[in-house]
Amino acid sequence: MADRYLTTVLDAGARYGVHPSWRPFNGDLRYLAFEPDAEEAARLQETNPNSGFEVVQAALYNKSGEFDFNLLVHRGMSSMLAPDLESEAFKDLKPGLGNIEKVIRIQTRTIDEFVRENDWSVDFLKVDTEGTEHEVIEGADRTIDRGILGVRSNVNFNHAFHEQTLFSSTHDFLVGKGFMLLNLDYFGYGYPKLGLFKKPDPNLPESGRYGVLVACDAVWIRRPASLAALFPDRAAHEAAVLKLAAFCHHNNASDVAADILHGFATEGGGWQCDATRQSRLYACLRFDMARYLGRWRTVPDETWDRARGIYEQVFGEALGGGSGFYPQIQAMAAELGVAVVE
Repeated sequence: MADRYLTTVLDAGARYGVHPSWRPFNGDLRYLAFEPDAEEAARLQETNPNSGFEVVQAALYNKSGEFDFNLLVHRGMSSMLAPDLESEAFKDLKPGLGNIEKVIRIQTRTIDEFVRENDWSVDFLKVDTEGTEHEVIEGADRTIDRGILGVRSNVNFNHAFHEQTLFSSTHDFLVGKGFMLLNLDYFGYGYPKLGLFKKPDPNLPESGRYGVLVACDAVWIRRPASLAALFPDRAAHEAAVLKLAAFCHHNNASDVAADILHGFATEGGGWQCDATRQSRLYACLRFDMARYLGRWRTVPDETWDRARGIYEQVFGEALGGGSGFYPQIQAMAAELGVAVVE
């Protein structure tokens, strides 16, 4: 299979383009961007001419049908559901932006229908559909069972829209599919009250906690131990391990990525297929893990020794320290054709 090392992401609710968690991704990437807003879909296609970025103007749900769609003042918050204007999500920080400007009729379909009709092989789901994320994921039931490795979705702990399904239901659904929660993209602050919060510069990180936690992104991964049964073909299994590790690395869990790769190298038989070691996906992980594990070189103690040992067990080569580190990193970057940004 010529494209088994190609990573495919299906993005439900792709307004503004490729999600930051996939920028940059140095492997070969196919990004299926679903956007129901015709104007935004056209803009995405025009501003993202890359061959790996494909726009599908369509609304996704857990069933096919015709539904009302609420276009809000802030188009990025438009939804099939009616906004709860008394919720923390709209009342305090976004007054007026959640008002419905007009209602249109849309035709919905499921992810499973699109995948079956187009014979797509999808590795990851990213879902942000303003209140209907759970239903969209339900509509990917067969696709998930066929081999989805990770899901990143906006989730709500308190309602922002009326009749919205909350985090607990989505978590139970995915755990029942063999997934585990990797992390919540939550930094300790929610929707503040009375304007009393310490974040005057939105570009700076916030160390304090405040406000009400209404929503954030949640990230789930398939349990690594299940990959061998899901992908009995050896090359497909190796590709899945690399993809899962890459997903973890790009979702604030580089240590989990290293653990997945190390476990496969020491207990799963390692890389037995020449095509795997020659793939751009392998070179991408080799580069990413070198930069991640190389951070411990500045204090050459037992942790640095462990990091070097992990790298050598996974990739079969020594990770340079001292003055040898950056030449090694730069050689890997040149092989991938990317710039080294530290």
